[in-house]
Amino acid sequence: MAAGPAAGHRDVEVNALHVCCVTDGKPGHRSQLQGLVQALSARIPTQVEWLERDTPARTPTPPDLILAAGHRTHWRALRLKWKYRAPLVVLMKPSLPRWLFDLCVIPEHDGVPPSAKVLVTRGMLNDMQPAPAADPRHGLVLLGGPSAHYDWDDAQILEQLKRLSTLLPAVRWQVTTSRRTPLALTEKLAALDIPDIAFTAFADTQPGWVREQLQRCGVAWVSEDSASMVYEALTAGARVGVLDVPRRGESRVSRGLDALRWAGLVCDLHTLAARGAMPAPAQPLDETGRVARYLVRWLRPALEALDD
Repeated sequence: MAAGPAAGHRDVEVNALHVCCVTDGKPGHRSQLQGLVQALSARIPTQVEWLERDTPARTPTPPDLILAAGHRTHWRALRLKWKYRAPLVVLMKPSLPRWLFDLCVIPEHDGVPPSAKVLVTRGMLNDMQPAPAADPRHGLVLLGGPSAHYDWDDAQILEQLKRLSTLLPAVRWQVTTSRRTPLALTEKLAALDIPDIAFTAFADTQPGWVREQLQRCGVAWVSEDSASMVYEALTAGARVGVLDVPRRGESRVSRGLDALRWAGLVCDLHTLAARGAMPAPAQPLDETGRVARYLVRWLRPALEALDD
């Protein structure tokens, strides 16, 4: 573990764990790192430094822990590990051999069994916070678009929205799109004339808008292609439903969503129609917090050394 800043280095918090986050700049990967750092900071004193894409593999202060997310971060993170002899945790199924890393935090849908070097999580980590004061009459619909694993059907989406409005008449809906949503569907949604459905196109939202909506809504429905949004909605503590999207075949994404259905954590319109209500989550999904607790135990000898 690093004993402290060397001469000429910036000051760091006394007895804090110095964490270096290696990012490729992609928002989803940064969200995973940010969420884990926040969860660690809630449990132990931490000092965080971000190593951005294409910056040299060095830090002003030797790190006590290196976190990385994104395939393009692997070699830079490994160079840091070898240079500073610090443990390296990668938040994904790595594209390099797993024995190179001290710990791999891997979503269960990737099919890697747990081991001394693999911690399996339910979905991807994120930086969403639980929303205990969310309004059950406020619903959010998050729509994606065609992807590597999914086709798309505008008419099917519109029909599901109308059915959702009928099945949950007490809920007022806010519908939004994403970068992948076809323009034709965006235009149809803008012209949709259903009193309890409001539409805001992705182009009209500001950064953080979806997060704010998830903090207020008690119900969220997400198109099946947008798996990361499903896990964020579950982390916020919303009752979560999944809108059907044509699959190109079985994939790790579809396996993960099927596992959520089987566990009763999400439902579809067929289940909603049969039961008359959405299942209430026992508690918000907190995989980021669980990983942070694991890391605190895993790092305990090093943390004790910081106090010496």
